[in-house]
Amino acid sequence: MDVITQEKYIRQVLIDEIGDVVNQHKWLSFILICSGIEFLGGCLDTNQRDLNTSGRSKKRFNTAIFMLFPQDYHQYINKGKDNVGLYAQLRCGMNHVTLPGLNVALSERKSQIPNLSILENRLVLIAEDFYDDFKNACQKIISMLENGEIQPTFCISV
Repeated sequence: MDVITQEKYIRQVLIDEIGDVVNQHKWLSFILICSGIEFLGGCLDTNQRDLNTSGRSKKRFNTAIFMLFPQDYHQYINKGKDNVGLYAQLRCGMNHVTLPGLNVALSERKSQIPNLSILENRLVLIAEDFYDDFKNACQKIISMLENGEIQPTFCISV
């Protein structure tokens, strides 16, 4: 039996396995990254240590974007319904119906469109760049766990 710590889970599943997916299946990678962002926010959620607690998704997702992602993303947190809000337009759409909201467009590097560009009134996210920023966010959580800045919320046996 192997023990999977939170740090090992982040390295193996969120970084390595999602990294494999982004190379082969760009669209699917957005779904996984959105779920992973919410997980990272759960690692930061000092008010509720249970990662499965309901009603915490928006707070956790937005907290992770704000605390772990580059500042360019911050302007897309908590926007009204007529604007691009990453939680409503990206995370909810991708995790519930595998499609982003109408204000978000998904692409890949070969399109040569910069990540976080606005094109035809839509925020463009580039799979590989979004993953790179997600990977960096994962590494920040690992550093916080190693430095004791946050406490692990789980350890599982497989």
